[in-house]
Amino acid sequence: MIISYIILFILLALYLILGNNLIANKAISDLIHELAIGGLGTMIGIAITSILMLKGKIWVCLQAATVHRFKHIRISAAYIFKIEIDGKYLLVKGRNIDQFQPVGGVYKRLAESSTIFQQLEILDDKKIPICDTTRHDLRLRIKGKHLHKFLLWFDSQKEREISHWREFCEELILTNILDRVKFPHVNYKFLYRNPLYIHHSIFYECPEILIHEVFEFIPNESQRLELKKLLEEEKADSIYHWVSEDTIKRLGYTNDNRKPFSVAEHTISLFNKDFKVK
Repeated sequence: MIISYIILFILLALYLILGNNLIANKAISDLIHELAIGGLGTMIGIAITSILMLKGKIWVCLQAATVHRFKHIRISAAYIFKIEIDGKYLLVKGRNIDQFQPVGGVYKRLAESSTIFQQLEILDDKKIPICDTTRHDLRLRIKGKHLHKFLLWFDSQKEREISHWREFCEELILTNILDRVKFPHVNYKFLYRNPLYIHHSIFYECPEILIHEVFEFIPNESQRLELKKLLEEEKADSIYHWVSEDTIKRLGYTNDNRKPFSVAEHTISLFNKDFKVK
């Protein structure tokens, strides 16, 4: 679609510059000239609106629409929590990988999104089996030519999950790491979203975009005391760990170069809004 707009824009501009000499009938020539001006103005308006809506995503969308136009780009759209007590950050053991990572997970889409997903020819992630747990996860494959429309849909927050309670509950409450009575609800604030970029995934063997939105957990006093208690009760074989910023940035290595457990690479996003997975 982006390429089509560019081609049409160039043709209209060329007609306005050279077209007066192509049509002998002045009335028809003037009419077409006015239509061309109107069409060009409309396209400029659409372009400005798209730029404002996509903001810093224009270069990635152009890259997708050209280099990866007919290739499938894998997208994973997720959110993570920054939970801190006394300079340590709460990480939990991953369900699919043997690494520790922030509380959080991928967003889910609602059933109403099926129409636009069909229009954009979106496919499920081919390496994640579909079951009750993973169904409607925003792990997907999309052709590069449709990327800008997907991003506009995602940012509209329509027909998709916008609450972040589900993963907090699944990873901390249902696992009995935290007490449901003390955490009946949670407060948190949005910090940032990582930069949009395309990289080549060795594991998935395709272009990939990873979207991570970071939220800071804001506990009340009772919840803060529970988290401090959890910090004091941590054991070596726990399914959670409290980890320092330095150890996270070293992906699990401590200051004495021991590595009691691995830390997922994207965890660095907790401290660096410009972090990109290599």
